[in-house]
Amino acid sequence: MKRETALLLGFFAITVGTAAVLWSFALPNFRPLAIPRMTAGTISVGPMHTTHGLSAADLATLNDWLGRHHGGWGPLGQTPPSSGDATLDLVADRPAGPDGKPVPYRITLWTGISAADWNDTLFIEDRPGAVIRVRQVSDADFAILRHLVDRYPYERSAFP
Repeated sequence: MKRETALLLGFFAITVGTAAVLWSFALPNFRPLAIPRMTAGTISVGPMHTTHGLSAADLATLNDWLGRHHGGWGPLGQTPPSSGDATLDLVADRPAGPDGKPVPYRITLWTGISAADWNDTLFIEDRPGAVIRVRQVSDADFAILRHLVDRYPYERSAFP
């Protein structure tokens, strides 16, 4: 084998090997989330975190929305500007955790003016300390979730 051929094959092996290693770490972030159906939950809205229970109709709406939006979730890559405008604490119908308690889900919504870059954005965390997944959707897609938040009265802050 010629020296040039060996160098070319070595360069090819290093290039393909490096790409394969990088993709093996990145590929899990591109898989759609398997979000189970939610059976119970509460919503905390506004700066005072006023908490309300979710009705069966609210949970059905949320489950339908999550069923249609299982792809496009990526890992959180930067610190958000606040704790969000609304937080949904949910209980899924999947099996219980190692301690026998149901595994909680937390969805955080940015609906208002907390930071324009974060409007119509959701975070989902499938247990405390898990990787937080983020997704930004269009106004039309977010309108259903905004309706869940706006149904409850809460004090809104003024523009800065």
